[in-house]
Amino acid sequence: MNLAMPTSAKIIPKRNSSPEQLLQATSDILMKRNSIEVSLSEISESSGLNSALIKYHFGSKSGLLLALVRRDAATALGQLDWLVKMSVPPAKKIRLHVAGIINTYIKYPYLNQLIHNLLTNSEEKITKEIADFFVKPLVDSQLKILNEGVDQGVFRRVDPMFFYYSIVGACDHLFFGRYSRKFVYGVDEITPTMKEAYIEFVSELALGALRKE
Repeated sequence: MNLAMPTSAKIIPKRNSSPEQLLQATSDILMKRNSIEVSLSEISESSGLNSALIKYHFGSKSGLLLALVRRDAATALGQLDWLVKMSVPPAKKIRLHVAGIINTYIKYPYLNQLIHNLLTNSEEKITKEIADFFVKPLVDSQLKILNEGVDQGVFRRVDPMFFYYSIVGACDHLFFGRYSRKFVYGVDEITPTMKEAYIEFVSELALGALRKE
């Protein structure tokens, strides 16, 4: 069967929607700047769209940033859901979970700063929304892995809240504490070697707290 396109057919280029253009422009600016400081005029110039569209599509700049968190976190949460269902030992799931968090922050270096900022400086409606679509699914997935390990007799039971803050905090602070990392330890860039070493270190911390004596 000949699947070639007829010569008379016209190829219509696929265009991103206005909301996606605004989100991608914001992401590009934050990636280059390694900061979450961005103005509506900068987003407008980078996207080639009128800044009034930000209010139209997202309500406000905070609404745009919240949508960016949703977009960037969606893939990571989907992978975590897939990880929970994998037929691998619970200890392996913990290692993959830690790697997933750190790799997400490597891919989107502004994401942890953005989440912190929205959780501490936004209205309660936005903070609750982040908790509902990001924090709660993360906590629920962690709990399933912990319970699986307990049921299999390889993990001791630990406080899931302590586990969440310990592991996510450890992964997060390597990126959030970039100034102490730079000026105290002299580490400006997180190299692939350092990333892998840190994944192993945090994984061992987690498993050390979970293993039955």
